[in-house]
Amino acid sequence: MLRKYGTEIVRKVFQAVVVLGLASGAAEAAEAEPDEAVLQTIRGLLEDADRDMRALGLQQIREAAPGRAATEKFAALLPQLEPEVQAGLLEALADRGDPAARPAVLKMLSSKEEQVRAAALKALGALGAVEDVPLLVQKAAGGLQREQQAARLALSRLRGEQVNPALVQLLKQSPTSQRAVVLSVLAARNARQAVPEILPFALDEDTAVRCAALAALRQLADQSHTEALVQALCQARNPAERLQAELALLTLASRVREKCTPAVLAGLSKADPQSRQALLRVLVRAGGPKTIDTLAAHLEDPSEAVRDEAVRLLCSLEDKAAVPHLERLAQSKSLRHQILAERALVRLTGKSADRLQSFEALARRTLQVAQTPGGASTPGKAAKLTPIPLVLPAPAFRGTPVPLKEPNVEKPLGKPRPPFLAPEGTQNLALGKPVRASDPAPTAGELDYVTDGQKEASDFAILELRPGSQWVQIDLGQRATLYAILLWHNHAEARVYRDVIVQVSDDPDFLVAETIFNNDHDNTTGLGAGADKGYVETSEGKLIDARGVQGRYVRLWSRGNHIDEKNHYTEVEVFGTIP
Repeated sequence: MLRKYGTEIVRKVFQAVVVLGLASGAAEAAEAEPDEAVLQTIRGLLEDADRDMRALGLQQIREAAPGRAATEKFAALLPQLEPEVQAGLLEALADRGDPAARPAVLKMLSSKEEQVRAAALKALGALGAVEDVPLLVQKAAGGLQREQQAARLALSRLRGEQVNPALVQLLKQSPTSQRAVVLSVLAARNARQAVPEILPFALDEDTAVRCAALAALRQLADQSHTEALVQALCQARNPAERLQAELALLTLASRVREKCTPAVLAGLSKADPQSRQALLRVLVRAGGPKTIDTLAAHLEDPSEAVRDEAVRLLCSLEDKAAVPHLERLAQSKSLRHQILAERALVRLTGKSADRLQSFEALARRTLQVAQTPGGASTPGKAAKLTPIPLVLPAPAFRGTPVPLKEPNVEKPLGKPRPPFLAPEGTQNLALGKPVRASDPAPTAGELDYVTDGQKEASDFAILELRPGSQWVQIDLGQRATLYAILLWHNHAEARVYRDVIVQVSDDPDFLVAETIFNNDHDNTTGLGAGADKGYVETSEGKLIDARGVQGRYVRLWSRGNHIDEKNHYTEVEVFGTIP
């Protein structure tokens, strides 16, 4: 039976190749009316039950029989095919790139099948015209998610000098529900000439529009827009809006550095406490001779939250000019400030850590006294152990990773990991929880990617932080007993991330912390030398035994990888129970 099936496939392929080959010479000579035998052969391939035969037919549409007449003939096949084949043909017509298919593609938007409508919308990115912009915006703002994504992609790819002006005009005239979409599309199209029209929407009455405008300005703004972004931050009406304004300023500061400092300093004098904290973070990113003195001045700020942020930022600097301020801070009455200042002094000056260790011991004793008995484990009957519920992403590459020339790296198992047992009721406590980072303005992605549940290897689901020792921190919301932590950096390829450290604490500044994993064997990060081995990234992630440690915050460190200096996170899952 298999032999007969294989012979039939060979016969069909041979017949198709002969017919298509005979027609190719004429097609190359001129864009004449396509040969009817070629059309019938391609149609037969598209209607074939075998997937490979259909793929051969679609490839011929992409490459064979050039010209408008052939395109129209191919497009005319759309209504006669099954939905799956219609979607494939729409993609092939888009790859063909001939606008003659546009009328037929527009008709497919009325299909009853979602996959066909989405494929038609996506095809308009290559075949559409400026007249399609309003329709695409409408589809991108409403309807099913798959169609929205396809319409947004089409809008970002649509060609023509008049597309951006048409989007700007829609921005002014469209209903509120569509403005956020237009703003995001202008950012995706890198429409820098539209910034003057985008700026007023950063002060729009609608929250979603304001946030979308600020997100667009994060991609498009330049030095001349610094003052407007500072104003938007100081006038933010909610935390989400303030965050978008801060991200826009941080990204701008990364590009232009000290050039944006004057506007930031001017904004500090009239900002509220929340905005002052954000502007101090922007100032540190921008740098400049006034940075350290400005942070030192805010150590006396009327707001305790601003004072604490000034301390954190001052202690994070790699500039020895901060040492005099740190020495004074180490003599303050705040144990928190003393510990942070001593850590910075040890890092910057190489001084003895004896005083730091005594402060940390005091903090540990203070924390132990403060913890309630309810947070401790209760002796009694042993809990029933069950495998923790792991859902792994699809592998991004096949086979066992080749051993890499990296020191202290464990050998890959070469087989699935055995189940990890934990008390019944253990679940992922990190899903959807807020995330902080040492780099508040990521190079790519967003901080919430770390806990959004999306763990597939994708450029659209990965957080990228700047080079150097960086961390991400998850706030579980309350103290929990932790049994395992599963993390994925970037498993699209076999990378080894360096100086991976995982800590758990009840304190947001990790004054006292429990280290549950550390492969920083030479203490580059300064948190102590670790005995754990490095590992190769795969779709299984790295499963770390948390050994029942308790805490509210989880902090994960890294310092680049063996391929480049970038720090990546796709997803972190924290398995535990709430006492």
